[in-house]
Amino acid sequence: MSELKTPLTRMGCALFLFLLAGCSSFGTVERSPEMLLLKPVHGPAPVLLTQRVTLSSWGQQKQFVAIARFTYEQSKLVALLPTGQQLLYLEFDGEQLEQRAMPSIELPGKDILALIQFALWPGDTLLRNYRSDQGWNIDITDGRRELTHNDNLWVDVSYHEQQINIYNYLAKYRVLIETLEQKDLEP
Repeated sequence: MSELKTPLTRMGCALFLFLLAGCSSFGTVERSPEMLLLKPVHGPAPVLLTQRVTLSSWGQQKQFVAIARFTYEQSKLVALLPTGQQLLYLEFDGEQLEQRAMPSIELPGKDILALIQFALWPGDTLLRNYRSDQGWNIDITDGRRELTHNDNLWVDVSYHEQQINIYNYLAKYRVLIETLEQKDLEP
């Protein structure tokens, strides 16, 4: 069960990291190659998560609450401001990505979901999809995942109990995800 909690926490963390990085107050995210969207069927065991996400970038810090539901059929995520206002809604069924965000904010929904998947999806799925012949390299050890592209470290994810720390070297931001509540769902 702790193995499941760690990947799920990573996913939530990754999502909010990209979410915040897309906000204009945090600067621009560089766009060289894109992370991959992976099918929900290859994801973690079905789960419902409530997480607190703290993003630190460009000398600023923001907090959000994320509610995520991951099943083998689809991935859904809602990001809420501390006031309860919906910041972002994402839904992905393996083919189509639906995104709704506050009108005043452009958010990279695909990047957010791809980062969450990198943090939460099983390692063998990552290794099958992020192929070395396309310049990718993944290093997975106990409590840590690193993604490199063309020998440049891109993303570093580390897991500590109910927390996931993500550092995106390309976009220069850090995300801390704390799981507040986790409910395992029937497959």
